[in-house]
Amino acid sequence: MASLKYFRLLSKRSVCVICALLAVLMIFVNFKGFIQKQDTTANVFSHRRVAVKHVKNNTRSVLNRSTQREIILTPDNAVLNIVIILKNTKRNPNLQARFETLIKSVYMKSSVLLSFHVICDTDGGKVATSTIRRFAPKETKIVIYNVTEMTQKVGEQITQMQAHFSNGANAYYGDPLFFLSMVLHRVLQLDKVIMLDVDLKFDEDIRHLYEIFSLFSERNIIGIARENQPVYRHLFHQYRGKNPSTRVGAPPPTGLTGFNSGVLLLNLEKMRLSNAYNSLIDSSKTLERLKQKYSFQGHLGDQDFYTLTCLENEELYFVLPCSWNWQLCVWWRDHGYSQVFDQYYICSEKIKIYHGNCNSNIPTLSWETETKKFPQR
Repeated sequence: MASLKYFRLLSKRSVCVICALLAVLMIFVNFKGFIQKQDTTANVFSHRRVAVKHVKNNTRSVLNRSTQREIILTPDNAVLNIVIILKNTKRNPNLQARFETLIKSVYMKSSVLLSFHVICDTDGGKVATSTIRRFAPKETKIVIYNVTEMTQKVGEQITQMQAHFSNGANAYYGDPLFFLSMVLHRVLQLDKVIMLDVDLKFDEDIRHLYEIFSLFSERNIIGIARENQPVYRHLFHQYRGKNPSTRVGAPPPTGLTGFNSGVLLLNLEKMRLSNAYNSLIDSSKTLERLKQKYSFQGHLGDQDFYTLTCLENEELYFVLPCSWNWQLCVWWRDHGYSQVFDQYYICSEKIKIYHGNCNSNIPTLSWETETKKFPQR
């Protein structure tokens, strides 16, 4: 009450001054609180940014600068492992050009991290490294293997296969490189790989090809597409003549058409563990028995092996859709099989990989007309 009494004794002017001072004091206190709140908010967002950066670093999520799409990881691997064999580029400039087309097409569509395992000679190693570095993000891993050293490690098995599935070591398909895919599980300590021929052009994200591994049955160890020419109709003609109702060499969808090895999904871990598969590789007597039973004499390397062994071991192979290896060669159409050619040369799906075998020209795709720049290294 005493305070109120003294307050009444103050002049109007004094009261106004006091009120003004109190108002200034309240503004100052509120402003200080606002600044502290802003600092707290800024710290929170700062910590969030650090946390997000930490998470991104831990998941190795990067930006593919060639396509400006976010790179994502596969469920069970940090990268997709790609195997390519590259030899004789110095003597064959066209091979170098096709390899460049392959790598460029992969990176025009890819949304995943890739690791390249290139089996090659000295010149091939230089070409592979410079080409991949030109088109791939800098995070891309490149591992170079000497083709001679690699094939020597499995020389016994390759020599055996050459005797069964080539016209001699000096023939085109007699080169050891055409037999390496069958025994790759014995020289590469990886779990799953996609093995590609050089004469391919992608029109789809390679991630979707890798996802086909998840469709394998328990016994499937290799994914491979059918040959879309009547190649094996011809090579099995003796057996077919004696067995007119056979599926061997017959066209799709029910026939055992034979395989084309331009695109391979190799589950190397399952290949190592498969007694059925390894017994085929190690037993020359088994292969000889199959050759005699089906009156077969191959000359096309690994795909002859896959085709012949599939006749009694279908469960080892997952048949890739035709869209993932659409072969453009039409040689057999003009060499005695024009009447049945279209039964083999058919694919109703949107083509995802074009295979320019027989030196066939691959069509220009829509993405090739786009003006996208790849990063300079």
